Amino acid sequence: MKRDKVAASGAADLRRRAEERVRKKKTKTGLPLKEEDARKLLHELQVHQIELELQNEELRQAKEEIETALQKYTDLYDFSPVGYFTLDDKGVIREANLTGAVLLGTERVRLVNHLFGLFVSKDARPAFHARLRKVFVEKTKEACQVALSQKGDRPRFVHIEIKPSESEQECRMVVMDITERKQAEEEREKLLRDLQKAMTEVKRLKGILPICASCKKIRDDQGYWNEVEVYIRDHSEAEFSHGICPECRQKLYPEFDWKKNEIAIREPK
Repeated sequence: MKRDKVAASGAADLRRRAEERVRKKKTKTGLPLKEEDARKLLHELQVHQIELELQNEELRQAKEEIETALQKYTDLYDFSPVGYFTLDDKGVIREANLTGAVLLGTERVRLVNHLFGLFVSKDARPAFHARLRKVFVEKTKEACQVALSQKGDRPRFVHIEIKPSESEQECRMVVMDITERKQAEEEREKLLRDLQKAMTEVKRLKGILPICASCKKIRDDQGYWNEVEVYIRDHSEAEFSHGICPECRQKLYPEFDWKKNEIAIREPK
């Protein structure tokens, strides 16, 4: 429908121009056009009309290709797995994609004209602003890892890469979520610390222990004598439960018939 309207408009314009040209020729000669000249003029106008139609078709096709490319670029920009931001030299957000808005936990329309630093945790803001200033002063690419301000208990860590734009009045920033990687690193470091602690405890219990031949106390590294259970408790994760062995029971309580009472205890009532 739109193409038909454009073609009709072009035809009307060509008719107007043709009539104008005919009037000019009549004015010059004072005579009406010959039949052969009229046919040539008509042919010329028809060819010119087809040329205009071809040009219109090429323009329409070029417009569709541009719109398709723009849509592809928009999809790649908005739904990229990383956040894209454009900041000015003050750190104010000028543009952001949808992924970036999700990372910051805010709607994209609310991000524009807000300082990106407000979304960075207070402890990490000085490092972030230092990198941002360096990008604009030295025109170099900078990177840093920071924690974002979150309302929940679980922080979100991101890796940021910043580089100046072509105009040097703004900078492009890529923000990647590394929370899971950061947590995995922390868990690995904790596991290594626990392993090192366990190895240290094993080494402390390994070797010859100085023990008293009479009271059976053990001397520690500081030269103090401790009960066996105290020493082992302080140097390992072992716990003790107290009881009396058969020899000691017989020695301490000879008048008590332990064997008879043990049988009585074991038999069901």
